Amino acid sequence: MAYLVLVGTGGWSQRWEIAAGREEAVSAELQQIGSSGTTRLPLLDPETNTEVTFVVAWSAVAVGIIVPSLAHDQSRGQYA
Repeated sequence: MAYLVLVGTGGWSQRWEIAAGREEAVSAELQQIGSSGTTRLPLLDPETNTEVTFVVAWSAVAVGIIVPSLAHDQSRGQYA
């Protein structure tokens, strides 16, 4: 399990759990940070634990990182 953490150009931040087995695909998209493109990412809804499509406008993102998790905790959610 891993999390995607995004920090926006306006100072906002979000943390989303990445869908199982999709970490490399999400990581590859981080090269678009700051570009004018958009991407659909496979993430998990924190309430239902089901896969959702999360659309990112990369021009609004200043920093993005993948954070691995060694243990599954109860603090998942869209905001860190």
